[in-house]
Amino acid sequence: MSWTTINLRNARLCAFCKYWWDPACNYILPRNEQIWMFEPAAKCRCMKKNMDTQAQSSCGMFRYKNNLSEL
Repeated sequence: MSWTTINLRNARLCAFCKYWWDPACNYILPRNEQIWMFEPAAKCRCMKKNMDTQAQSSCGMFRYKNNLSEL
């Protein structure tokens, strides 16, 4: 596993999307309010596309996970 650091304000990646099925948030970790770490090679099911996608992927249906929406 090679974790990557990212500024959440600019991120529109599957790992932070509410449609990416990772209910326990196993592949994202907060560093501070805006800086987070994630595992880019992790794969989970996209509930919109109904297919497995990598955490580093993105698409036009992106919506922040509920616990991240207020950031």
